[in-house]
Amino acid sequence: MGNAVAGMDSDLPKRLFEEGAEPLGDKINKCARMSILKVLANNIASEYAEVKRDPLFANIMAIHENRLHFSAKMVHSFLTRQLVTAKKHELWFVFARRPLRFSLQEFHAVTGLKCIDDGNSDLNNWVDDGGFWSRLLKSRGKISLEMIRKKHIKEANKWTRLDRLRLVYFCVAGLLMAVDEKTWVSHDYIKLIMDFDKLRAYPWGLRCFDHLVKGVIKARSELSNPISYVLEGFAYALQIWIMEAIPDCGILLGKKLNAADHIFPRCANWSGAARAGFVEIINLENAVLKTGLVYCYISSAGNMDVIDSAEFTWNDEMRDERVDMMKELIGSNYD
Repeated sequence: MGNAVAGMDSDLPKRLFEEGAEPLGDKINKCARMSILKVLANNIASEYAEVKRDPLFANIMAIHENRLHFSAKMVHSFLTRQLVTAKKHELWFVFARRPLRFSLQEFHAVTGLKCIDDGNSDLNNWVDDGGFWSRLLKSRGKISLEMIRKKHIKEANKWTRLDRLRLVYFCVAGLLMAVDEKTWVSHDYIKLIMDFDKLRAYPWGLRCFDHLVKGVIKARSELSNPISYVLEGFAYALQIWIMEAIPDCGILLGKKLNAADHIFPRCANWSGAARAGFVEIINLENAVLKTGLVYCYISSAGNMDVIDSAEFTWNDEMRDERVDMMKELIGSNYD
């Protein structure tokens, strides 16, 4: 499997950048900024704690609570190690000449978010309770996470408790569907937080994953930018997947809170400063090339145990015979 990408070039996906020619840079302007959770915890502690206990977003909030930091260098290194395929709903990368897939299956293993759209989230109907969010919807007012940081959080003590709970849910949703914090947030998300049953029924995993994939693809043309580039979507999921798929990367960036195999979801099981320089990453890749372990697929049940779960298929996915060939080589442990 070690040379599955290096050999048989004409039949396999090409690298986005040639091996050894990946641009170095760590100025990722990631839109998912966990610091919004600290703002909430400091200003509306009771409501923040209540949402943190709700299984809906508890594991996402645990990333912040466990103090897992973001490694721009590691994520950038992987973004420059993409394989270009025709796939719309999965990303392929290469590390130590081994291909790795980041699909909805891997995303679900990391986040535990709901990835099936069963049609139980009606966004058209909502109940006007006369509160802050109702007034915003009726007036078609605009709101952004930046406005929440600078203005609304300071006024939330005068809101109803229910509206403060909605504020916390809204901000976590903003992390998952991250765009620039100055961007006006769709009223669809406000309608969701008006009804907590609808909020919990929403396929957050499906929507969040698709948004992240689009963000990664959108950033491809900017990876050589020497100043910075924007990465939309919940980038922490990508980093935690890297840490799980390549155990040596996990050791470099952080520490598992529970050493047991196959904790689900995986995002709540890490802490760490996530400090890694490019020299360390390159040295690690060379070490993995010789003796390291790489899991090309992961799932909620384990590593390399499920390849294509019917639960995570897309009706509009594009077939790519180069990817099919690569998966055959992975399956035969091609070296």
